Amino acid sequence: MSQKKAAENIDLFESWIARQTNTDFKNIVRRGQLNRQEIAYGVGFSKSVLRQNPAVKSRLARLEDELRQKGTLPPKTEQLIQEEKENKLKKYDAEASRRSFDKRRLQELEAQNLELKAKLKRYEELSEVLTEMGIEL
Repeated sequence: MSQKKAAENIDLFESWIARQTNTDFKNIVRRGQLNRQEIAYGVGFSKSVLRQNPAVKSRLARLEDELRQKGTLPPKTEQLIQEEKENKLKKYDAEASRRSFDKRRLQELEAQNLELKAKLKRYEELSEVLTEMGIEL
């Protein structure tokens, strides 16, 4: 994302915040926080901006903290705090993609192996019949 687009997104977000009332914020509360999909729709950008643009992400966190202080949002529950910690602690697993690919490939090879065994069995039976008839291969 370009710096210009990132700056435009934070400006859009700030102007959206300025247009909202406490009632508007209460209407989009979901699981103790503001509904990200509703915010993205209201602001007019993709939901991924809320996760990927650091300025928007931190402003959203500040907004939710301010709304909690005002009583518009419910206080953070232990579950929400735990989820935030888990999200922060998740590290990129470079091997996850490889393991997923290997697992799919293994399943494909096992299926192919079963097909080949079935074909081999048919050819062995055919070979026996031909041998009994006196035809050597």
